[in-house]
Amino acid sequence: MKDCTLDKLTKSIADALLAGINANGHASLVACGGSSPLSLYKNLSVLDLDWSKVSIFLGDDRIVSSDHPDSNEYLINHYLLQNKAISATFYPLKDLEIDKDEERSPFDIVLLGLGSDGHFASLFPAQIENNQAFDVNASPAIIISQENLGSPSYKRLSMNLSMLLDARRCILLVPNAEKRNIVERAFNDNKLPLHYLLTQQKTKIEFSDIDFK
Repeated sequence: MKDCTLDKLTKSIADALLAGINANGHASLVACGGSSPLSLYKNLSVLDLDWSKVSIFLGDDRIVSSDHPDSNEYLINHYLLQNKAISATFYPLKDLEIDKDEERSPFDIVLLGLGSDGHFASLFPAQIENNQAFDVNASPAIIISQENLGSPSYKRLSMNLSMLLDARRCILLVPNAEKRNIVERAFNDNKLPLHYLLTQQKTKIEFSDIDFK
C-alpha cells in the first residue's frame, strides 16, 4: 500500500472512530487478517484516540490457538493492540456472542481483505451455496467451515455477509493491481464470493486503492 494511501486511510478510520465516540460514547472496528493491513494497524496503534472506548472485533479467523502465528487474533494482538491502542477492548471471534447487539450493531468500520480466489473474510468459493453465509438478509451469524479452506489451510470461522454489512462504513483493502483485477472480475462473476459483497445494495463499499488515493 502506498504511503499516501496508508496515511489517508489511517486518518479516515481514526475520524470515523472519533465520530462514533463523540456520538455514542463508544466506537467499533472490525479488523481483518493477512499482510495487507499490518502497516495500517501499526499506524492506528499510535494515534491519540480514547482507545478505552473502542471495541475491536475480527471478521474472521482460523481455528487454531490464539497464540498460533497463523491466528488473526495473534496478528491483532501483535500489530494493533499495541502502543496507545492497548487499552481498546478486543472480542475474539470464537467468543463473540452475536445477540449482544448493544455492543456490536452497527459497527463503525469494517475492514475486509481479499484473496486471489475472490474470498473475503473467510467466505470462500466452496461456501457460495450456503445462503446463510452470503444472503444479505440472513440473520447475523458466525459461519464455521466443515473443511479446511484457504492458504494456509485450516478450518475457519467468519462473520456472515449480513453481519459484516451491519456497518456504517465498509472498506475493502485492494493493495495492488492483481487484486484490482479480481475486483473488476467479481462484479460480473457470481462464482467469486466477492461478487455478493460488491453487488449488494445494503452498505456502500469503499475501496482503498480508489477512494483513498
